[in-house]
Amino acid sequence: MTTSHFEHLRREMSGYMQVSILAVLAELDFGTVLLENNNSLTASELADQCSCDRRGTEVALDALAAMGYLRKAGTGNDARYGVAEEYKIYLDSRHPATFIPMMRHLACCQRAWTRLTWSVRDGRPQERVDSILGAEQDRISFIMGMNAIAIKLAPEVVQSLRTAGILPLARHNPRILDIGGASGTYTEAFLTELPGSTATIFDLPVGIGQAKKRFAGSDMAARVTLVEGDFTKVPLPTGFDFAWISAIIHQMDRRESRMLYAKALDALEPGGMVAVRDFVMSEDRLLPMDGALFGINMFVNTQRGMVYTYGEIREDLELAGFVEVTHAVDVPSMAAVVTAKKPK
Repeated sequence: MTTSHFEHLRREMSGYMQVSILAVLAELDFGTVLLENNNSLTASELADQCSCDRRGTEVALDALAAMGYLRKAGTGNDARYGVAEEYKIYLDSRHPATFIPMMRHLACCQRAWTRLTWSVRDGRPQERVDSILGAEQDRISFIMGMNAIAIKLAPEVVQSLRTAGILPLARHNPRILDIGGASGTYTEAFLTELPGSTATIFDLPVGIGQAKKRFAGSDMAARVTLVEGDFTKVPLPTGFDFAWISAIIHQMDRRESRMLYAKALDALEPGGMVAVRDFVMSEDRLLPMDGALFGINMFVNTQRGMVYTYGEIREDLELAGFVEVTHAVDVPSMAAVVTAKKPK
């Protein structure tokens, strides 16, 4: 082994340090508290406001400043800290573009990953450990973390669907079903792209609660219907031209995926289209690498979740009754899209 290989292994194995300190920043909301106080507090002042230990707060702040997320002015007990200018919007939990919920969700994932060796040995996820914020806030962090990612990803996905000829949809004033659509980021993107369209978001109450906040009082509110329900237990609403299944199937095994596809088929009008956004793995399951790593994330966090190859997705859609299955957007990320149609 060369020195460079040794150093590569060392860097890879020490990555937990940066992740852990960023989790502290997010879960204790240090960035927001600093910004609420003119972006300038001593370690003692921040510790008092966040009900934290002073020494623990100081070493965390110094690490974050060394990493470049915070700035530090002065030395000793009088040193003052603030959020670095380029990170202000992302580390402020009040800002629409905040990355704090996703950081909190990834911190929850990290806690499961720390028991990966046990999971590999036992073949199952280990006991879940809630964050310092509690289980309910962890669920909200997941939903709003997905929203933070979707805000960045949705324009790219919509553009790729347009390039692939999926958008605009064939039917005038199409009816869209966003299955498990949570806060409605993609619904909003589709309604913007298709001015004559209407949409229904179907999700669990916690997701619908976030969607209500998004659309309340907006120009799109009259075009959106919000329906609470568990798609693993009850039928979906019917009468749609387009069904969107976004970043869902990786939480399921193939039997569950086929069941969801069958419900999507029933929800569509004849000739309607389903679009499945997720990682689409190479046949050897090695590419994309992010997908292979995400497969581990599903292994440690779900009972049966995994990432799928195009062949597996195609077969399951066809077994559910769909035809004309197409790998419409072939990209090495979770922005890949497979489409299929309900027979006319």
